[in-house]
Amino acid sequence: MLVPLIQSAPGQKGHDELNVAQLSLISAQSRVPADYTSWTRTYLAGDKTVTVTCTAITGQVVPHGLDNDVMVAIINLYIADGCPEDGTVRVSLHQLLLAAGLQASAHYYREVRGCLRRLQSTSYQIVQGWWSQGRQRYTDATFNYLWKVTATREDEYDASSTLEIRLPDEVAQSIRQGYVKPLDLSLYRELSSPPVRAVYRVLDALRWESGAAQDRVEVNLLEWGERLSIYSKEPDKIRRVLQPAHHELVERGILQTIELEGKGKTQKLTYVFTPVEHLPDPELLQALIQRGMYPAVAGKYLTDQPDLSAIRLALGRFDAYPSKKNNAGALLRDMLMHPERYAEVASFPPAAETKATPRKKPSATDESEAASVEAQQRAELQTLPREKQAERLERQLSFSGVTLHLTVMMRDQLRAAVLNGQLSVPQVIQTLARTMPLSAPERAAAVLALLPETDS
Repeated sequence: MLVPLIQSAPGQKGHDELNVAQLSLISAQSRVPADYTSWTRTYLAGDKTVTVTCTAITGQVVPHGLDNDVMVAIINLYIADGCPEDGTVRVSLHQLLLAAGLQASAHYYREVRGCLRRLQSTSYQIVQGWWSQGRQRYTDATFNYLWKVTATREDEYDASSTLEIRLPDEVAQSIRQGYVKPLDLSLYRELSSPPVRAVYRVLDALRWESGAAQDRVEVNLLEWGERLSIYSKEPDKIRRVLQPAHHELVERGILQTIELEGKGKTQKLTYVFTPVEHLPDPELLQALIQRGMYPAVAGKYLTDQPDLSAIRLALGRFDAYPSKKNNAGALLRDMLMHPERYAEVASFPPAAETKATPRKKPSATDESEAASVEAQQRAELQTLPREKQAERLERQLSFSGVTLHLTVMMRDQLRAAVLNGQLSVPQVIQTLARTMPLSAPERAAAVLALLPETDS
């Protein structure tokens, strides 16, 4: 099942992986007892029994609170980076903090480091509850929420350290295959507390369980409390714990109303959502996917940049590009995000043009649009602070397939040169465009040659 990717409201658009969100792998509690090192849930989902076991190791407690925000950030950084095959997100601790919507303070630096340790040291065993998009069936799965976290400066592990965060294969593959749902990151971050955000994350994932956004979700109160890791088994206490989240989600217009039926253990909640709007063009979504883009990446672009004329222009240039066998999805994504690099691609002859399939010439309107986008992006890049330019450089290196051929030290040297004003990001981008026909290692060498000479 391919979940539709939507634009629901103004703000920064993102996505969430449906398995981890629906299974509520992270407790909704802001704090947990020091001895809360494991939990097991068993519940009926349709005609199958799902069992999820969480076990924290190396002296940690189970993931909770801000861990939800950190995982949402990592998932969206992974999608924004084009869903690398190795499942790895490369980001500074400072950038991760900002992506999680947290303040850049010493307190939150400590908190995020703790989140990473918990997520890496916690194992999950899921029986008949993990949806395999490739196999189109529910399967068993066992993994740590984060498979690996490394830093350039292990001893310091400070804000400027470059982190390499590897998602488990199950999560990374599920994202690449498109088993994701839309998530309004601006709205998510505006919610007042980790428990409210956790309830919203799981509830919204259940809304998309059928593959489309439902207007109503029904849950048994006791099972809902267990799924959210609310300690109490008493219905009244569970409702009291949920009340702040209920109030805020209704007040913000996410929910229209919440209905309560039954008594005692049979109590049932029905959440009535505000309907979603503005579905993207399904043909364009399929066109992007058919040309090699991962569904999650294609959906993110459509929700972030709903300019249909620019998308059609990029598709035309992609179809006319002379060589796109190696990582076609990354090439198409680069064409969408940086049309100025491919302004003359439409004049290239297609690789296998035939009389039956004549190449369509670009219109004057198409070329005018490309020139306009080129000017806008160059102007934007020139006005960005150096920190933002360094981030842009890191993304470009990843999009171009060069990052894997640079050591962590090399990437740190490039970043430092940008921050010190010794390296021009536009010059690097031009070099990447000029060396497109070369191999990735050769392109990496060309970029490194731009670094200023240092005294020996």
